[in-house]
Amino acid sequence: RAGQRGRRAPGDLMAGSGFRRRQTAGVRDLAAALWGQLRATVRKTPGLLLLSLALGVAIWVFVTEEENPTRAGLFTSQIPVVSVNVGEELAVANDLGSIDVRIEAPEDRWDGLSTANFSASVDLSGLSAREQTVPLRVEVNGARGVRILSVEPPTLVVNLEEVVARIIPVTPRLIGALPRGFEAEQAVPERLTVEISGPESLVALVESAVADINVTGLTVAFEQNVELVPRGEGDGEIRGLSVEPSSVSVSVTIRKTVVTKTVPLAVALLGEPAAGYRVSGVTVQPGVLDVEGALEALQDLDELPLGLVRLDGANDDIRLALAPQLPEGIIAPDGPAEAEVIISIEAVQGSTVLSLVPEAGSVPEGMFADFADQVVTVTLDGPIPALNGLVPGDVRAEVDLDALSGSTGELRVRIIVPDGISVRAWRPAMLSVTLTVATLEDQG
Repeated sequence: RAGQRGRRAPGDLMAGSGFRRRQTAGVRDLAAALWGQLRATVRKTPGLLLLSLALGVAIWVFVTEEENPTRAGLFTSQIPVVSVNVGEELAVANDLGSIDVRIEAPEDRWDGLSTANFSASVDLSGLSAREQTVPLRVEVNGARGVRILSVEPPTLVVNLEEVVARIIPVTPRLIGALPRGFEAEQAVPERLTVEISGPESLVALVESAVADINVTGLTVAFEQNVELVPRGEGDGEIRGLSVEPSSVSVSVTIRKTVVTKTVPLAVALLGEPAAGYRVSGVTVQPGVLDVEGALEALQDLDELPLGLVRLDGANDDIRLALAPQLPEGIIAPDGPAEAEVIISIEAVQGSTVLSLVPEAGSVPEGMFADFADQVVTVTLDGPIPALNGLVPGDVRAEVDLDALSGSTGELRVRIIVPDGISVRAWRPAMLSVTLTVATLEDQG
């Protein structure tokens, strides 16, 4: 039975289709009846239709104004003014400047507006060469719903003059800084004059067409195409003129004027050290200096003097700080202001020969060491001042009697010298010595 409930008989399907056709036809009949009544009402009362339309528009405006209100005020940027329809032989001699406009626009469009959405102009068609007041015209471009409320000022003074032409010189001008040691020798334009044209009063102010060439950091010659700018007295730019041609090619020659050279520092000595001393060396720190100057000035510069150092009998090292003496036209941009100079002084080495009476050491009590008038000859080396300063007793020839067996024998001689002095040789190396009982004369 369940299966039978889920299926419709062919007769039932045909009955359903007929019902839908009858329902559609009923809707069409109802729509036709309503449209007929509406037409009849409009023919009888046409004012009611107009009122309905007005109410609809008012409601739409009210809703729109609530959601996106209209904003009125002064536009944030000034609009530049241009001239249109200027006569063929005339030109505007004054700067038209910019003007303010008050506008009205939907709130959501206000922030998207720019000066590109407005154009301000003065129409000069049919006007003659004189100063006159002309009304301003401002138009909105590419922005729907924006309306111009007012223009401030509404008119502009325009000075129309006849167009004249004049030949003026081209003046190349180098701007910027070349690296140190370089200079621009010359800047040569491809043409020496150009023609300018425009209002007579402006043309009369021009002195030359200036071509500014930036040479910052350049070290080699180059050629560059440069725009020409009409300039008058005081280097002021004169606007509103035409220049023909508007640019020229300028060739700039750059040469190196400063040469760098590494030069040793030298010091001159005056006088002599103390007797027995000599100069063993001269140290300069730094020993060289990088200098800059013209090639001609550096060609014959082999060293830089630091001045004179007086020795004046010095017997010890001399330390000084001296400034390099730079010739005119030469600089040391990265060098120290002073150099440290050390004059090393040392004693001159020499030798001397002494004859010494031997001395006995460890002599037993009551005994006398007899060397039988033997003498020891000693050759000494050392600084001459030290050798010259020796006094008796500084150098001794000593024999140690502890090594003697018996009363007579030969013992080795030992030479005793002060610090800084060395013994080169001595003779004899051995001495004969005899121990005897000391007499009163020996003890004396």
